[in-house]
Amino acid sequence: MRHFVRFCLVLCFSLSSASSFADSDAMALLERMGSAAKKLNYDGVFTYQTGHKVQAIRIIHRANSSGEVERLLSLDGAARELIRTNNEMTCIFPEGKRINVDRRPLGRGFPSDLLSRLSSATPYYAITFGQPGRVADRSAKKLLVTPVDHYRYGYHLWVDEQSDLLLQSALLTDDGKVLERFTFSSINLNVDIPESALQPQISGQELTWVRNQTEPVPKGKITHEDQDQHPLWQVAWLPEGFGLVAEQSRRKSHDNALVEQRVYSDGLSSVSVFIEKRNNKHRHLEGGSTMGAINAFGTKMNSYFVTVVGQVPAHTVEKIGRSIALAQQ
Repeated sequence: MRHFVRFCLVLCFSLSSASSFADSDAMALLERMGSAAKKLNYDGVFTYQTGHKVQAIRIIHRANSSGEVERLLSLDGAARELIRTNNEMTCIFPEGKRINVDRRPLGRGFPSDLLSRLSSATPYYAITFGQPGRVADRSAKKLLVTPVDHYRYGYHLWVDEQSDLLLQSALLTDDGKVLERFTFSSINLNVDIPESALQPQISGQELTWVRNQTEPVPKGKITHEDQDQHPLWQVAWLPEGFGLVAEQSRRKSHDNALVEQRVYSDGLSSVSVFIEKRNNKHRHLEGGSTMGAINAFGTKMNSYFVTVVGQVPAHTVEKIGRSIALAQQ
């Protein structure tokens, strides 16, 4: 299920003043893609591939004066649904008889989130045209999004010639290996979307709401004991263009432990750093771990445990993790 909703995970972003090559016509097409994904009505089926795992998902998207509503249904395996109404998402997991509702600051769904992040990250990616192609029986223009260094991934995008809707995207390593791919196999554009098509098929009193595993902790409610457990840390190295875009402390629900989280981003790619007091009762990641395009690196540091997670190459999260140290006080 985590692969079905991974493209709905939150990624904060920031603007930067650095410069990189970008074709002006390609940039204009990129901007139109973002608008098309939000303003068009469409009903289609796409596949989401990460590593060797492939899922087929139907998306029904409607836009009007009230905003956006979209419904996504998993078409293989156990029935699963995701409903987004503007900034609120409802994930339905019938096999576990659970519903998870979460409110996000950014739009969700395929493909608008990717497009909004691309628009803000162009200083660190060259954006040019590739050879045109065909996707879902529609003619498509191809955009190449190439990073300026080997610390982040690139993209290939195929855009519908008539509507400017993104029809396919591929996340690639610097040697051309595809890590993730979204591809429409069929798409109907500018169709009437009835209210019934946006309602979940699964309902009933047997379903329950599930809270997140951690809860945000306001600064005013962080105790002196917490502050003693979380001294000042500094990240000595980040890829060019990455900056701090969010930070918070979260309380684990099962043991009340405080976890400090920082999010760094160049606009498109992002990395989260988690710092918590070591607990011998719980296992922590040591070394590297990979799941599709997501890489993680964990290490012990004094009496703390540091974990770096991001949709960036493995050597990037490791280099960031090894640069973290206690700040000089």
